[in-house]
Amino acid sequence: MDTQNEYPLSFRQARPDAEERRRQLKDDRNPLYLVLDGLSDPRNVGSLFRLADAGRLAGIYLVGMDKRLLEGKAGRVARATMSLVAHWFVPDWNSWKTESPADINLLALEWTDQSQPYHTISPSWPMGLVIGNEQRGISKEGLQNCQASIHIPMLGLNSSMNVSVATGIAVYGMLQQGEMLKE
Repeated sequence: MDTQNEYPLSFRQARPDAEERRRQLKDDRNPLYLVLDGLSDPRNVGSLFRLADAGRLAGIYLVGMDKRLLEGKAGRVARATMSLVAHWFVPDWNSWKTESPADINLLALEWTDQSQPYHTISPSWPMGLVIGNEQRGISKEGLQNCQASIHIPMLGLNSSMNVSVATGIAVYGMLQQGEMLKE
């Protein structure tokens, strides 16, 4: 491979007709939702909107989160993807069953005594990947709504990584398993 003449593409080169691409993608979404359970860092929330756009995810549910979290820093980190990614606020887990589609299978991204490595599961679509608070993880109520838990194998000393990084690894692993990584 000759990399001497290789150069990165600008947005306009990668997406010469952004409006046409936007129309194509409006209904062509992957059957994967992010379900954010009490996240508090606007930078992570903004990053997850960018991830949802990049992976053409069906949308984001924000459970037990204040709508003001999407203002300011989260919006700047999201870089216009909040208008591209469908998202819904759900007051709490008690409201989940009435305010979300009944057919979404929930999978927790949480290291538990029963979790399996993310790359060993076969997702059941449509899927909601539940992501927990940066310090406390997924709430007890959130875990109780999930059919199973997955984790990312930690090969070093630490037992966790940044929530948006971990979510990116899990999302792209699931999209790959579902053979949904088509540009």
